[in-house]
Amino acid sequence: MCRLLAWASAQPVAVSEALETEELEAFKLLSLEHADGWGIAWWPDESQAYAPNTMRSTACAGRDPEFDSAMRRLRSDLGFVHLRWATPGLPVVSSNTHPFSYGQWAFAHNGAIHPQSRLDELLRPSWRSRMRGTTDSERYFLAIMSRMEEGASVPDAVAAVVHDVFSRFEPTSLNAMLLGPDALFIISAYDPERAPLHSRGRNGTTQPDAFRYDLHHRHREDSFVIASAGLGQHADAGWQQLANMSLLRLDRRTLHLSQEPLAVASATT
Repeated sequence: MCRLLAWASAQPVAVSEALETEELEAFKLLSLEHADGWGIAWWPDESQAYAPNTMRSTACAGRDPEFDSAMRRLRSDLGFVHLRWATPGLPVVSSNTHPFSYGQWAFAHNGAIHPQSRLDELLRPSWRSRMRGTTDSERYFLAIMSRMEEGASVPDAVAAVVHDVFSRFEPTSLNAMLLGPDALFIISAYDPERAPLHSRGRNGTTQPDAFRYDLHHRHREDSFVIASAGLGQHADAGWQQLANMSLLRLDRRTLHLSQEPLAVASATT
């Protein structure tokens, strides 16, 4: 279980400028629970930059002065932030800290893929050697990259991997952010029945609560914010919820937002 936050703007801005003050404070507060590290991926100002910059730490973001500094100092037209709550059994080390990067792409994931004993099946042997850590998330990312290197478009590569994982494994969520040179892609894909349990009613019964896997986006003039639940996202404040099993694309140049279903047909193309 992790938290995801992305921003896009016509002009470079800091995360602290993209969010309301209370939203940034709410995000930092979430890190006290999602306390196994944090990371940022962003495009630098240089127009000829080949790959996004990344910054990672295994510290709890809410207790790390470097995180607060990064939220106010780093400026970009497009980027994302990740708060990690490590899957049990996966160590809290730098190599397992999101974002992961490959070529011109950076990636962060919220969720878990089980069983962990079969995670290597996600990748061909030639791609397993490119792993830097031990997480399911990095394997998920490289599985998408491998299909793209074979010529698949981003939507087809994402759909193929998402459906493959859901058909052969037991994922809780495959929600993710994929940052490329021309666009930011937001993957909303989770199993509501495997969501964290939440007490309901006077009798204290517990039921899966998919609220934590909901993703929302907000458009204000020449900027966008996309975030996991927990920032107080309400419709009257302009927030809209992403549909489950969908892929959102935010164009870096035009800030045009498009959304399409992660259809089985795309996965088999």
